[in-house]
Amino acid sequence: MNFAVVGRNFVADWFIEASRCFDELCLYGVYSRSQSTAGEYAAKHGAKKTFTSLDDLCSDKNIDFVYIASPNICHEEQTTALLNSGKHVLVEKPAAPSADAFARMQKVAGKSGCVMMEAMMPAHMPATATLRSLLGEIGPVRRATLSYCQYSSRYDKYKNGIVENAFNPALCNGALMDIGVYCVHMAVMLFGTPETVAGGCMFLPRSIDGEGTLVLGYPDIIADIVYSKISDSVLPSQIQGEKGCILIDSMSRPKNLTLVMRDGSRREINSPAGRPDMYYELFDFIGQIKGVLEPRFNTYTYETLGITDKARGLMNIDFNKNNRR
Repeated sequence: MNFAVVGRNFVADWFIEASRCFDELCLYGVYSRSQSTAGEYAAKHGAKKTFTSLDDLCSDKNIDFVYIASPNICHEEQTTALLNSGKHVLVEKPAAPSADAFARMQKVAGKSGCVMMEAMMPAHMPATATLRSLLGEIGPVRRATLSYCQYSSRYDKYKNGIVENAFNPALCNGALMDIGVYCVHMAVMLFGTPETVAGGCMFLPRSIDGEGTLVLGYPDIIADIVYSKISDSVLPSQIQGEKGCILIDSMSRPKNLTLVMRDGSRREINSPAGRPDMYYELFDFIGQIKGVLEPRFNTYTYETLGITDKARGLMNIDFNKNNRR
């Protein structure tokens, strides 16, 4: 299968690295807005062809699927065009700025007969399946604290007057959509859709949310979602049950779990090493293209975006204007 990449950031680098684990995959093309950047990235990774026009990318019949790692604001337009041209699409998280936009993308995918999936890395990693299987050992579950706080190098640039994509409201970004979405998605996968959503955030001057907290309410569980791009956390995420607790090392790349029971006993569960982190989402995506896996992941994406829609409404995060606080 030939594939092309849209975008040339470090995440695209990781994706191309993961693709080399599959003998049947070949990096065919690179799309960028300028020929110089497209050519540079194609040479870096050995791509056969470059594109500076989305129409040209769509019309190339040699491409089987496209991986999209462009700014969030571009996802719907690019995905829709590629699906309509008969290409499968793996689109970086968040797949769309809103649940409505994602629903439109799903409708196009259904009509085209092509596979569309969000590249939400933790949804596909082995540790997440293990985590789900452990819930019964600590149950009934009563509370979850899912945290992703990572000081962004782009924040230093922001403080020096340079606003890059991560802190640009016009690109549908900000802390919630960039990293908080990992925690929300995990809550949806483990517990389903919450009955209530509450929370607050801190705005950066003339920009977007830099950090925030959500409280997701379920009939018998409270899930705290904690995220920040302007500070680091050294504490793991955890899920608390009446019989014990599960510690999770990372929301974006879960690999190591610790089961701590009420009697003090502990058990470490480590994922096997050797595969690139993005291997697993690519494996599931290819499985759907081949028809050997059922497409179940889009439901999680849609429900997650519904929650982030509600959260942005509560916190007055508006992508259409600078948020002045």
